[in-house]
Amino acid sequence: KLQAEYAALRETTLARHADVLPADVVTYDAFVWGMTMLLSRGVDLKDEDAATGQLGLVPYADLLNHSPYSSSNFMYQSIPFSKQREVVLYADRPYAANDQVLISYGQKSNAELLLLYGFVVDRNRFDEVELRVALAEDDERYGEKAAFLASVGLTAAQAFPLLIDRYSNELVQFLRLCCASPSEGPLSTLSFTEPLSLANERAVFEALRAGCQLALEKYPETEEEDAKLMGNAAMFATLSRRQRMAVKLRRNEKRILLRTIRVCEQELAEFDVSEARL
Repeated sequence: KLQAEYAALRETTLARHADVLPADVVTYDAFVWGMTMLLSRGVDLKDEDAATGQLGLVPYADLLNHSPYSSSNFMYQSIPFSKQREVVLYADRPYAANDQVLISYGQKSNAELLLLYGFVVDRNRFDEVELRVALAEDDERYGEKAAFLASVGLTAAQAFPLLIDRYSNELVQFLRLCCASPSEGPLSTLSFTEPLSLANERAVFEALRAGCQLALEKYPETEEEDAKLMGNAAMFATLSRRQRMAVKLRRNEKRILLRTIRVCEQELAEFDVSEARL
């Protein structure tokens, strides 16, 4: 991705301003360094004179630590009775002397936090794991469904986020389409925002559970093994910081997958009760 962005930059901005941005200075390595600094040190500024905020490099502001629960914010504003401007941090609550003032780096998952900043948060309400789902190629309606998806700008395979406390409506709607049988009727007449049938809804949660189980199998260790490793303080301390962060990341991802499996099993159990009443 970085290489593609740099290539586009070379063909546009750098080409137009080669006199001030020569290629031997703005090299790919320099571009990567600049992007690293911007992504890891940039501060979101709310500008009182602009409709949208902007990203800026502010000395000392980049030293503040992250909390997903903080609503403190930076303002880029005018100094009264002056033509100068200043950056001001507005705290989200009163802080006592020597308390650490925290800010939010944004609604980022642990994978994003680890990639950009080198850490993960144990109780990150924005943590997520990506689940890829696709039409079954042996589905007798595969061609019809693929064409229907193409007509709305989608492909036969999609990725959706699973969060610790929920999954997206779009994921369920996509799975309803994937699991639609001939008895459900023409796809163009169906509303995927609502259950198509009891059988279809059961198939949706069976597919979601199977997808989560398959994702779990791709990890070399189980969630229980990660928990045991983290619970052994002496053993965990022998790992490097990067290794400890990686273990925390993968364990939290597994917990999201396991919770989604439990939710699917609860839904399937309710379907069993409903069918027994019929």
